[in-house]
Amino acid sequence: MELKEKIKKEIDLLPEEHLHQLERYLEIIKSRRQKSRRIKSVHLKGRFDNINLRKLAYEGFNIS
Repeated sequence: MELKEKIKKEIDLLPEEHLHQLERYLEIIKSRRQKSRRIKSVHLKGRFDNINLRKLAYEGFNIS
C-alpha cells in the first residue's frame, strides 16, 4: 500500500490544470483492462465441430 499512498500524495500536489490529463489517462488504463478479447469460433457444421481436438491430437487421428 505504500505505492498507492505515494501516488495519492503526488496527485494532491499536482496543479489543477494537469488533473484533466490525469483523469483521461486513468480512463484509458481502465478501459484497456476491461476489454477482454474472446477468441471467436466458427462452426462449419462438419465433423470437427464437436470433437476435442487437443485430445484427438495426442491420441491419434482415427476419426470414425
